[in-house]
Amino acid sequence: MPRWDDLVSRCDGDPSVAAAVRAAARLAGASGAPPAVVLDRLAGVLADEAEIAGQRRAAMAGPRATARLLAWLPVFGVVLGAAVGADPVGVLLDGRGGTTLLLAAGLLTWTGRRWSRRLLDGAARAGGAG
Repeated sequence: MPRWDDLVSRCDGDPSVAAAVRAAARLAGASGAPPAVVLDRLAGVLADEAEIAGQRRAAMAGPRATARLLAWLPVFGVVLGAAVGADPVGVLLDGRGGTTLLLAAGLLTWTGRRWSRRLLDGAARAGGAG
């Protein structure tokens, strides 16, 4: 029969799993419950938590990818403009209205990225992922 310390050492370095195994050991010792039953229920709970965490990551992948794409769209626009023969870089660096637009676009892009990051981080915290 394995000792509890042996089981804790097999927790793959995950402190939360090791803490759960220690708590299961204390529970089984204090209540007199069979260790196998306690460990079986613990394994079920840990498997459910891992599945929920995976589903949460999958659900957040789409919004994160969308935010990343939207952040890079202005760069793609400049490249596309240059590809069709326009001079977007020249217009944006002309020192007049184009430069003003470049600065405004940079500020709005930076603000949008920060806002998206805060929304995604808030959603991750609310879901328990962060």
